[in-house]
Amino acid sequence: MPTSLPPGPYRHIRLSDGTDVPYYIIPFDKQGRCEGPETRKHLLESARTGGFTDVFLFSHGWNNDWTVATGRYEDFIQGYMKMRQEHSLPVPAGYKPLLVGIFWPSTALVFSEGETGPGIAGADPAAVDAAVAEERQEVREIAEALAPERVERFYELAQQEALSEEEGLELAGILQTLYRANDEVDAAGEPTAKEILEAWKAAAAPAQDFSDPADFGTVGGGAGGPQAAGFGDVLRKLDPRQVVRVATVWQMKDRAGVVGARGVGPLLRDLLQATPARVHLIGHSYGGKVVLSAVASAELPRKVESILLLEPAVSHLCFAEKVPGTDRPGGYRPVLDRVNKPILSTFSANDVPLTRVFHLAVRRAGDLGEAQIAGDGEPPSNFAALGGFGPRKAGEKLIDIQDLPQRYDLTGARVYGLRATRTISGHGDISNPSTWWALYNLASV
Repeated sequence: MPTSLPPGPYRHIRLSDGTDVPYYIIPFDKQGRCEGPETRKHLLESARTGGFTDVFLFSHGWNNDWTVATGRYEDFIQGYMKMRQEHSLPVPAGYKPLLVGIFWPSTALVFSEGETGPGIAGADPAAVDAAVAEERQEVREIAEALAPERVERFYELAQQEALSEEEGLELAGILQTLYRANDEVDAAGEPTAKEILEAWKAAAAPAQDFSDPADFGTVGGGAGGPQAAGFGDVLRKLDPRQVVRVATVWQMKDRAGVVGARGVGPLLRDLLQATPARVHLIGHSYGGKVVLSAVASAELPRKVESILLLEPAVSHLCFAEKVPGTDRPGGYRPVLDRVNKPILSTFSANDVPLTRVFHLAVRRAGDLGEAQIAGDGEPPSNFAALGGFGPRKAGEKLIDIQDLPQRYDLTGARVYGLRATRTISGHGDISNPSTWWALYNLASV
């Protein structure tokens, strides 16, 4: 993050008609506390007095540092504007937009094909230093969530080169409290250490390598991982850093909820009070959880206009009228009544992290017994990702993503799953003409 965040807009973007659009970035720490209170204050005053018709609020997802997050925002914004200009698409009368990007600490350990850790011969010293610093930070943050008396042993196990079955069970027991129920679907109780260990083994099986920083990665490492191995072989090859990697999937998921509820939620409510402008929310990956948590955290002074979720990393049952096996609705069911337009949510079979990894890494409580690797078709468990399989049990409609000029018929449902395998090639491939067109359908009157 820059050492000096401006108290006003981060940048200005000029539209084809010469309109100057303020673009703010509001940063939050992992507890949801705003790190730029003067910028936040300036944004609200600008919203109150600027005569804006539409506010677009974006939230990035997993593993985005400041440069990646701002780059993704600007790529999407520029693509959206270029589409409108090239096709002479009309805008609402008096159209005057305001852009807001959310930044929150979402970086985590990255494992790539051939990675052997900081001791690799011939590695650039600066790169080694950066890798070690990042790894230590992630291990430290997980340790902060543990009972104090278990931290020293956690550190010992986390530095082992490999884990025995006994050590794996011990580490699972230490991390057991992290696998509690969450706010998206109801889950009963806390898993046993053995269940957690079996989940780690299952999560090792995909052994995929993801080069995009927005991808989750898996505990399997890269192409040399244990994709053909039995569970015993998987365990012998399981680097404790890989276990930490799975724990960071949990950690960032919960952090996204905290940032959304404690930080972005109050900002959203203040924006809705400061201006009569239509407010549109766009969330990618865990950014979907950020914006949904913001809306769900408390009653709003008025409804947001629209929500576009791009490969959201939340449960596909988060909007469910009733979660299977429970008597409760999905945790984000109330959001459906707090938005004017139907919610659009993309899902793609090409999103390997959300079709093959996510439900294994975040599985908790009773759902831990459903260890399987997902593919096309029905969601494999209650924790299967919305961005991998689309919304279910919510009165939803699953439809193909559209291209310009085919307009969406958004009648008859409150949430639409956009089948986007044709146009979304991976978890981070969310800025393209079909996603820009989806937003235009929501933002145009």
